[in-house]
Amino acid sequence: MVASTFSDSELIQVAQELPAAPRLLVELGQMIRNSRTDSRDVVALLRQDPGLVARIIRMANSAAYARAEPAASLEEAVAGIGFREVHRLVGAVAATQLADQKLPLYGVDGMRLRENALFVAVNMEELAEECGEEPRNCYTVGLLRSIGKMALELLGKREPTTQTFAASQERAIDDWEKKTWGITNCEVAEKILVHWRLPNETVIAIKHHYRPSGKHNPIIHLLTLAAGSAEDRCYGLPGEEALLKITPENFTRAGIDQRTFLKASERAQRTFQRLHAASGA
Repeated sequence: MVASTFSDSELIQVAQELPAAPRLLVELGQMIRNSRTDSRDVVALLRQDPGLVARIIRMANSAAYARAEPAASLEEAVAGIGFREVHRLVGAVAATQLADQKLPLYGVDGMRLRENALFVAVNMEELAEECGEEPRNCYTVGLLRSIGKMALELLGKREPTTQTFAASQERAIDDWEKKTWGITNCEVAEKILVHWRLPNETVIAIKHHYRPSGKHNPIIHLLTLAAGSAEDRCYGLPGEEALLKITPENFTRAGIDQRTFLKASERAQRTFQRLHAASGA
């Protein structure tokens, strides 16, 4: 293993090169947890990204929501579908924006990256509801769990000699990352999302979800379950199939049984399909 190639400041700086929607998703989740937040606050936040505003209005008017009257403005869209659904739609846009980045070093195309992020997010939200965890934080951490890959991809492209994951012949993605950069995508994601002020007890789930055995934080095991379910439903990412093993310990530590997990995953599949359709993907 090599020492980390990148400083924390380099990792945070490269995260600023990513699209705005992921950061706004974190801020929106924190905002709507406050009971004093009203629609004007939400609209003001979302207007920081004009492209996001246009997409939210279009998605709110899609057949997936079957509105009687189309929303003519962001204010009408927010009022018509509510904060929870706006949060989901911002997540769907964030997934789409991030998918535009593409990850050739990782062997991941944009569509697969988007599908994985969105399915893991809605599955985390459903599982959080069952386990008494905060749903919006869990949705956000599920959606942005691969953001460390995007940061490493951007940095890796600056070194034309960087070997791809496929060429490395490693089985597990984190082993390749350690040998290539001295740091894993999960460790990078943790640094970025803590900097963006997502609660540490939620973000730490990303750091450990590949290898959760012996960890006590329930959200770690929820994320392993959600990402493992994505793998089972053919939304998985290269190099993670060797890591995302669903075990009895995951259910015990997460405080959920297998039957409840499977039901939550089915609900997540329906939500995923609706968001997928609303975004026109």
